[in-house]
Amino acid sequence: MNAIGVVKEINQEEYAPTAITKALGLNRALFGGYRYEYLRFSAATRSLINMPYYFEKTGFKNVEGPPGPFQDAQGTDDNMFSWIMKDPLMTADFNAFVTGHAVNRKQWFESFDAEDILLRGTKTDPDATLMVDVGGGEGYDIAMFHKRYPDAPGRLILQDLPPAIDNLKELPPKVERQQHDFFQPQPVKGARCYYFHNILHNWPDADCVKILKSTAEAMTPGYSKLLISEFVLPTSNTPLYPALLDIHMMAILNAMERTEAQYSKLLDAAGLKVVKVWSVGAETEGIVEAVLKT
Repeated sequence: MNAIGVVKEINQEEYAPTAITKALGLNRALFGGYRYEYLRFSAATRSLINMPYYFEKTGFKNVEGPPGPFQDAQGTDDNMFSWIMKDPLMTADFNAFVTGHAVNRKQWFESFDAEDILLRGTKTDPDATLMVDVGGGEGYDIAMFHKRYPDAPGRLILQDLPPAIDNLKELPPKVERQQHDFFQPQPVKGARCYYFHNILHNWPDADCVKILKSTAEAMTPGYSKLLISEFVLPTSNTPLYPALLDIHMMAILNAMERTEAQYSKLLDAAGLKVVKVWSVGAETEGIVEAVLKT
């Protein structure tokens, strides 16, 4: 640890913390991410190292569906999420990591005209639903939306599996939590906005279509919006970080980051269509705005 800067040797067999150690101790998201990626079970590292051997077995073809690089590296039939959820500590580390990934970044609703797209024309009935954060983890995105628009009418609902939301303590009172598996039919009908942040990049195409169809069936034509907050890859000259993330998704989830054309294909297969792709640059997550096809 001294050699990599995690501690500093000040005398023989005597060590002091470094800036890295202090950061890991103070920042839950950073510590969770470090342990999730490298220490606890090395989901990403082990899968990335194994990729050349895995693709040698497949004839260097990307095979959609299990077993993928993760299953091959870990010797399991589970996908990464199922594997993580068998251990509460892994689950906590992962949730902290993905929540921290969004902190200190441009907020999703700053990437497009949220007031015009979401709030203008929304139902003012207090029982109507303004936003459903599907698979929203610890609720960072929906909480920030509420902080920015505290007087917006309608319900705000955070959905995820029980391990992610059952023990949350920091949600605003306005935000309701609801257990939901996004492969199952969406129970909230006719919301103004169904929001997906870094969901589709975790799944192969066939699974993405299932997820989108489950939500599309709950949408109201001419009113409901589906918003996807993810990287939208350019067709050439992809910057380093989204390119690395694309490889990362392939290694651990047999999935990918996508171009606008690839999103359009997925949405079309689920009965939806792209209205607009809101982008503030190739190195920042964009917003894919979609509605039901008519």
